[in-house]
Amino acid sequence: MKKSLVIAIDGPSSSGKGTLAKKIARHFDLPYLNTGALYRLVAFRALEQKIDTNSFESKISDLVKNITEADLEPDELFSEKVGAVASVIAKNPKLRAALFDFQKDFVALGKKEKGGAVLDGRDTTTVICPDADFKFYVTADVEIRAQRRFNQLQTSYDEILAQLKKRDENDLNRSDAPLKIAADAHVIDNGNLSIEEGFQKILQIVKS
Repeated sequence: MKKSLVIAIDGPSSSGKGTLAKKIARHFDLPYLNTGALYRLVAFRALEQKIDTNSFESKISDLVKNITEADLEPDELFSEKVGAVASVIAKNPKLRAALFDFQKDFVALGKKEKGGAVLDGRDTTTVICPDADFKFYVTADVEIRAQRRFNQLQTSYDEILAQLKKRDENDLNRSDAPLKIAADAHVIDNGNLSIEEGFQKILQIVKS
């Protein structure tokens, strides 16, 4: 095993990348960062303060102040409402630049203190960790992802499906750091895999 182990995982919303990333991080005893939670936190703060997404740019410096890892854990961040707003504001290049250092510092500290880190999000393999030791792109058909979210939330399946399709469109087509598969990433189609099967697939690649 390499002395430094940085694992970056990209993929669309609700593909299961976060669940797999956490499991991999626990297995190797590495710090874990859900980079998408950073944008969800900013979206949550904007909603709390009733800041409109069309005019939030002037408030970015305040919205990203004093972020800690504990701020990224509350369940409120992972609602569909917050996710929809996060998908919109994540297209803003000024916000992406403001959060870039937090992510890079997390990796640097993880390498220094624990010998690596595990990150998941929409641009971790292409922008945040282009030099990661291992890169994965975890995906699944949007209908499967919508069903998974429906099973979690028990709200309207059609609404969830529409939101995921819109989020995919935003992520794939934004001008700054769009979601894409890195040339050297291992693609994991997670649609018909159990959590354990997906985990074992990634583990086998890392250990090989």
